[in-house]
Amino acid sequence: MTNQEIRQLAVWLKENHLAGAELRRPGMHLVLKRSSDAVAVVVPQPVKAADKPLLKTPGLGRLLLTHPDQTEALVAVGSQVAQGQLVAFLQIGDLLLPVRSQQAGRVAAVLTPCGTTVGYGEAFMRLDAA
Repeated sequence: MTNQEIRQLAVWLKENHLAGAELRRPGMHLVLKRSSDAVAVVVPQPVKAADKPLLKTPGLGRLLLTHPDQTEALVAVGSQVAQGQLVAFLQIGDLLLPVRSQQAGRVAAVLTPCGTTVGYGEAFMRLDAA
């Protein structure tokens, strides 16, 4: 899909007052979401590696911060996290893959809402050093 085709989809979203669109093709998954006035493109601000450790997604899928059979989040802001602790799940179809913390620390922020479709290497949680 070209940039011009993506721009055209954004125009159609706005013209038809749609909140978003999700397209899947072999080798491609595109999610467009718009705010009330324009298509929203969120570009995260870079964080220096020395500032705050980031937990990143291990692949493509839907990020779940709680198990689908439970209502309580695996970790919350302010929680202490041990290295190797389960902090999220990556849902790919019916498969749930565990996402574990690569380092110990305290959860400073959850950067990605539960249920969001994520790509490989996206930061979803920030830790304060242990």
